[in-house]
Amino acid sequence: MKSRNYHKKDFPVSEARIYLEPAPAVLLSSFYKDRNNIMAMGWYTILEFTPSLVGCMISSGNYSFELVRNSRECVINIPTFGLAETLVAIGNCSGYNLDKFEKFGLTPQKAVKVKAP
Repeated sequence: MKSRNYHKKDFPVSEARIYLEPAPAVLLSSFYKDRNNIMAMGWYTILEFTPSLVGCMISSGNYSFELVRNSRECVINIPTFGLAETLVAIGNCSGYNLDKFEKFGLTPQKAVKVKAP
């Protein structure tokens, strides 16, 4: 059997995320005081199975960052394939001046253990 010679090539860091981002994207909902939001999120990982622990990345530029930071809680929603276009649309707008639940016809249901819908 013949081995191949592989050569390392430089790859622009700015393009690496297309290979590194996890999938599928999820919807993260949050609530603080009288404000709520839902955002598309692709940067998360399972940290522990029992008890369940998920780590995620929310940029400080996202509206949800402030809500999650202040409330210290959120809900990770796993969308169905039928919500794929809605997920993309949610990820392409900001909750600063928009109620995304209303705009996209989503119903924020009350959670059992946290205040985030």
